[in-house]
Amino acid sequence: MRERWWMGVGWAALLCLVFVAVGCATVRITEQRVVSGRITDQQGRPVPGTPVLLVGRQLDFTTRFDYAELDRRGLKVLTADDGWYRAEFIPSELGNNLYLFFYAEKGFDGVRFQKPDGIDITKRLKEGRELRLDQALLDHPQWKEVQRQIAEFGSDSARGKVLRQLGLPERIDRGAGDQPAETWWYYGKGISYRFTGPVIGGSYTFQPIRGVLPLPPTK
Repeated sequence: MRERWWMGVGWAALLCLVFVAVGCATVRITEQRVVSGRITDQQGRPVPGTPVLLVGRQLDFTTRFDYAELDRRGLKVLTADDGWYRAEFIPSELGNNLYLFFYAEKGFDGVRFQKPDGIDITKRLKEGRELRLDQALLDHPQWKEVQRQIAEFGSDSARGKVLRQLGLPERIDRGAGDQPAETWWYYGKGISYRFTGPVIGGSYTFQPIRGVLPLPPTK
């Protein structure tokens, strides 16, 4: 009898933990919310025209005590000239588990800046109608070398323009001869450029290895 009583207490405690986990991971808000803030570089200067992305996932708690992702939706806004952004939305229209990213696949200057971690705003959306989140974008670890090489080749040169657009190549193949050619490979972006002297002699596109936004796994 006593053993059954302890088993009942154990199951009750487990169920309590489950309900707490469900409440922390998901939220249903049908009223409008506003998320705003200012994006700057690490020197405190505004970063205009950079994307801010809200990603909402619709999670469903399963009988195996984990989550299944049923849907995923996004809302993207761009910063103004002064670095400010503002997103107005109804959370339930995006999902019940929401993250904020200060970058997106298109529009983010990944040559200049590091991609910051995403922010789980699920619980914070319950605190009030407006939420302010600022972000300072740190320079990419390779940015100084990119700048150095751009200065060496010239910002208006073919190599300088490719460096500013794509950053340092992942591999360089150098040929031989009076006018040795160089081929710059960008595997992650699915393109290579062949330079002959100061000009681009050709390019080759292929299927890139694409990454995804680092949302946490469902638990």
